[in-house]
Amino acid sequence: MNNSLSVLNRAVRRFCRQEKGAGTAFYVLGMMALLVSGAFILDSVQTTGDAAQIKRAADAAALAVGRESLIKNNSSFGDGEKQQLAWEYVRTNLGLNSRLAEQLRISDIAVSEGRTDKAHRTFTVSVSYASDPELLDVGSQEQEIYSTAEVIYRPAELAMILPNTSSEQAGDLAVLRRLTNTFADDFLTDFPDRRMALVPYSQSVSVWDADNWSTRIRSWSLTQALTPVELTSLFRNNDYGIASMASRMMPDLQSKRMCLYRGLDQGDNYFWEEAPAKSFWIHYRHDLPINATWMPFIQWVGPNPDFGQATGVNDTRFIVGDKGCPTAALLPLTDDLGKISDRLDQMESQFNVNYAIAMGWGAMALSPAFRGGDGWGDSEYPLDFNDGGSGNLKVIVMMANTTGDWFDTDSYNAWVGEAIDGGEETGQATTAATARFRSLCESFRNRDIKFYFIGVRPGDPEDFGRGLFDRIALPGLQVCTNNNGGSVEFADSSSFSGAESQISNKLDDILASIDKQSSSVRLIE
Repeated sequence: MNNSLSVLNRAVRRFCRQEKGAGTAFYVLGMMALLVSGAFILDSVQTTGDAAQIKRAADAAALAVGRESLIKNNSSFGDGEKQQLAWEYVRTNLGLNSRLAEQLRISDIAVSEGRTDKAHRTFTVSVSYASDPELLDVGSQEQEIYSTAEVIYRPAELAMILPNTSSEQAGDLAVLRRLTNTFADDFLTDFPDRRMALVPYSQSVSVWDADNWSTRIRSWSLTQALTPVELTSLFRNNDYGIASMASRMMPDLQSKRMCLYRGLDQGDNYFWEEAPAKSFWIHYRHDLPINATWMPFIQWVGPNPDFGQATGVNDTRFIVGDKGCPTAALLPLTDDLGKISDRLDQMESQFNVNYAIAMGWGAMALSPAFRGGDGWGDSEYPLDFNDGGSGNLKVIVMMANTTGDWFDTDSYNAWVGEAIDGGEETGQATTAATARFRSLCESFRNRDIKFYFIGVRPGDPEDFGRGLFDRIALPGLQVCTNNNGGSVEFADSSSFSGAESQISNKLDDILASIDKQSSSVRLIE
């Protein structure tokens, strides 16, 4: 028994001697594992940090390429320029990581262009680099990180509606010319897909075209408008050879002006969305020559045309060149700054004012129904409406002196021999005018036309309701602006000549708003 225990004790002591120091080996192995794990973590952190930094740099580069493409509209933005710009932004945004900056070359940067499912342009900046762990003895791996920016660019068309009434004296017109020329330069330069129209107005708007006046008056006018019944006696017997309103001897045509009208009833909105062919009547001024001594006139014996009838008491009648029809005609959409400047130079002080009629012609300047030879003569412009919400941007900018008491209630707002629709009863003419503004603005909203109004009047620009314009027009005009864009603002002055700086600042704000709505760049991946 004792012998057996002795053998067992010796075996235990021998085992203990053999295992002495084994803990050291386990410790060494543990330390090695920690070192390898630490190296892996450090390399992983470095690799992850590099990737994150390159991603941020690629983001900045993609946005920069997208913004530059908007500025140049891809007209002169070559592949080499895109790569160079992306490379500069990547390098700049690597910050203090000199190792990456030294590793990357311009050849590691690629820029590709594509389209989204909404046909928006995209620019993808790809950065290729080698992931080379410094602590672990493993081979480097080629990595690629990319960022994509979506470019949203909307061609923009703008109608600038400018007052040429008796309120605008030489100094006011000079200010309007300077402001509009500057605005046109800022709006059009470097934007090949932008166009601008001018709409000078007084009581109406002239659509005279020196190269096409005869065709226009015949093709745009209703057949019965060329020989209106109330002028039957004139066409039957006169000393001028006049057989219709299209005769060059008619005073307005002699003075190179042509004011047409249609859609005067409530809710018609001048039919501004409809094509011009065979739809207009022709304005003329039945007046005494002494009231516009500088204008040509004709005379004949017949009934008073103001009653709209072919019969009546015969007397000597006169038609005088229409001082309410501007000398400067509507200039259709163009990107030619020279044409804009020339038309502005033609502006003169005219007579009374009809704001809504001017707004209607501003809309017709933007209406695709006027595209082509039967309209404004351009086969491409005006572009289609923005029915989908992301297409062409159409804008009206209108300026007006709102200090007077004459307000959209004269005969230009009614058919010959009739009262203004909706204003037949005494005192209802201004009510009809308010309804006309509201209806017109609703039609603008329906077609997503952005409307910006700048008026001049003395006093606090934010104090509404003081004048006739505020009470009659403002409720309707505010409907124009409740459509994700547009504004109605006033300058503290009784004239444009006293408000140039204020208006300039407001026009800058409008331009910034247009730029924001017409273009944007955003990262999508």
